[in-house]
Amino acid sequence: MPLMTFLILGIMQLTMMQHARVMTEYAAFNAARAGIVWNADGIIMENAAIISLMPTYEGLFKQSDLGNPLQMLKRIAQRALLYQKSRRLPQAVDLLKNGTGKIINKLPISQSNKGKLGTQKDALLDAAEKAADKALVEGITKALGPSGMRFVQVEILNPTKGDFGNRGREITFDDPKNIKQTRLSIQVQYLYMMRVPFANMIIHQAWLAGAAGKQLYGAIWNPQEKKKETGFRSDNPLTSNTFYDPTMTAVSKLASAGVYMVPIKTTYTMRMQSNPYKQSLEVK
Repeated sequence: MPLMTFLILGIMQLTMMQHARVMTEYAAFNAARAGIVWNADGIIMENAAIISLMPTYEGLFKQSDLGNPLQMLKRIAQRALLYQKSRRLPQAVDLLKNGTGKIINKLPISQSNKGKLGTQKDALLDAAEKAADKALVEGITKALGPSGMRFVQVEILNPTKGDFGNRGREITFDDPKNIKQTRLSIQVQYLYMMRVPFANMIIHQAWLAGAAGKQLYGAIWNPQEKKKETGFRSDNPLTSNTFYDPTMTAVSKLASAGVYMVPIKTTYTMRMQSNPYKQSLEVK
């Protein structure tokens, strides 16, 4: 009877997981589409992925903030603020550089001293720009909340910070020289919550054991690590110390509390249709 029950419920749970995987692939496609026209913005892409995955959220809106439109609007508003400031800050610094340069040139001093003052001026303004830029990024990140694990996360695989090099704060998307740097590659991770009773615990324990490289023994409803061990056990055979990946550690801890989640990951690549911003990679 337990085997037949597990067979029926297990088929239901695996079918729902396959549906979640297909929807995650669709979410990655929509996230990439949003990213190519929104300067590779991670949070805009995350919002697109969240909307795409809504058919799999049934029953979860009250258990998380996934269905909170106000939170989503807050994040979009913060991103709009970031874009406004990030565009005006370099212009303001350039204006200061040009204005102070003209003043230095009119000073009654030698050309060598003018050159020294110009170098010091540029260094000072560059440092001020970087400090303001860092404060802006940290402020936005703080306003958006902690960058801890979320149900849906988007990681930008390409371009990377190193791709910007001497290109400044953005990369021209329609320049043939930047063909590699303007290929947007992302990975979407969706923490799918298993919701079929009995089957969720059994499948999740088997999956965790496989991820940890451990062999489980005993009845399917009472997995254990030791051979020929009998009796019911109250402790979890797989502890969070088994894993080095923070996501797996968190998933293992949730399982010990009776919440069974599986990270589903998928990637997608598209050609940029707008300039990728360096700050898009910095703000989480």
